[in-house]
Amino acid sequence: MKNSYALQEVNFIHPQLHEEVDLRAHEKKLKEARYLTLPLEEMLELLYQLNEFELGRSLLINRRFTGYWRAYAILHAPHMSLKHPLENWLINVAPISLAIREVFKNFQTEVQKRLRNAMSLSAIPCGLMNTFLSLNYKNINNVKLVGIDSDTETINYAKQNVAMQGFTGSVSFHQKDAWNLGDNYEKYDLIINHGLNVYEYDEQRVKSLYNELYKVLNNKGTLLVSFFTPSPALSDDSTWRNFDPYAVKKQKAIFADIINSKWQAYRTEGQTRSYLEAVGFKIKEVIYDHQGMAPIVIAEK
Repeated sequence: MKNSYALQEVNFIHPQLHEEVDLRAHEKKLKEARYLTLPLEEMLELLYQLNEFELGRSLLINRRFTGYWRAYAILHAPHMSLKHPLENWLINVAPISLAIREVFKNFQTEVQKRLRNAMSLSAIPCGLMNTFLSLNYKNINNVKLVGIDSDTETINYAKQNVAMQGFTGSVSFHQKDAWNLGDNYEKYDLIINHGLNVYEYDEQRVKSLYNELYKVLNNKGTLLVSFFTPSPALSDDSTWRNFDPYAVKKQKAIFADIINSKWQAYRTEGQTRSYLEAVGFKIKEVIYDHQGMAPIVIAEK
């Protein structure tokens, strides 16, 4: 089983490119808004700049980091010379980008610590499987990797990524809804879950997700799950720290006001603990990023 993970832009899978986006609806929404985070002229300038580079156009169209662009933001773009100032800002300054890179590193560290022979590891959703592909498998044998995602495009990129990285162990993919993994499910020793809860405002839906993940874990199996915490403006229990207030404001202008991002469901550690414990998980540890924005919970069945 080989792991030859490398940060090489030349080998990175490239997505379907988006043509320039028709911005008329975005312009109309901004001009008619009762409240904007930044002055209208600044907001419009940010909108026009987003349309000038591929990541920006993808955000305008998809209202989120797709699997490809999440991998780009975490692993590749920080090592590149980015020509567009706003793209450079989004990758290297925006608090959310710094946070998701730290989440990735924390996932890596915690999975590596638990890695042993004959384990079955699953990423739900799978993204491009980079957390698992970037581990050190020296002296580790018979590990099985399983990616589960509802998005066909993401699974296709993940398959290409597995082949490109030269991973020769057992890898399989299933296109499934994480809320409905099926009755005849296989079970895993460890699951990583990054991203789904931030799209879901309904508490019962989040509990249902965690219950589904609980079902597909082996006894004593481990779940690593991330979540986004609320800002000081949204909660007195905010854990945010070490952040640039203007960067947070500019990020809000882009992701909330302009693209109306799909991921805006924030939760405190207490809420997340209660959801996991309600379905039977035992919380082992909560690990925070340096900004206190994107912790990961380590829970055991």
